[in-house]
Amino acid sequence: MFDNDVDEVIQCFYIWRTVHAAARKSRRVRDLLDRNTGFWVVALGSIQANSLIALGRIFDRDKDTHNVGRLLRLAARNPAIFSKTALRQRKEKDLANASHLVDDFMKHVKEPTTSDFKRLEQFVEGRRKVYEKCYKQIRDKRYAHKQRMDLSGIFAQTNTRELARLVTDSSKLHNVLWHWYRNGVRPRTSRLQGTGGKEIQRKTLKFLKSLTS
Repeated sequence: MFDNDVDEVIQCFYIWRTVHAAARKSRRVRDLLDRNTGFWVVALGSIQANSLIALGRIFDRDKDTHNVGRLLRLAARNPAIFSKTALRQRKEKDLANASHLVDDFMKHVKEPTTSDFKRLEQFVEGRRKVYEKCYKQIRDKRYAHKQRMDLSGIFAQTNTRELARLVTDSSKLHNVLWHWYRNGVRPRTSRLQGTGGKEIQRKTLKFLKSLTS
């Protein structure tokens, strides 16, 4: 579920940002949007709304929902999931025809510690504070409940680069957890790798090019 929410956020954010960036740079793209204003207003608005709604599911504090906080609590309460024994069993299944590779693989695996889980929780809490500063308010008051109030002050606090980092950090966290579970790589948020944003950007630009050809 975390994987699905992260993928939805990444897809929506980079499609939205790429279309807007292309419109600023290309007269052809601007003309395309102008000729089909009604469609693009609805489409881009829906994509933007969906990205914030999906972010809301990730950073929700409700203990009964499938959010990233609950995921980390589940991991911390069940450290055996990441133990050498459990990982060996998974690798022996994956490498059933090359069992001699398992011993070499397991030499570099470390058992999880309490500090590993605490580091991830601190990382998530830091990102959640960024989300709650203004993006949560936009999600709740504009998209979730349509409250009648002036949101211009809240929108003024938004920052595309900040939002991009928030989005990509969610994807990077998923990658860290996946490699910890599948490969025994201890979580190091300082070593987080990039996301699929560039590929989404490439495909979106290719789609726009096909429309303007």
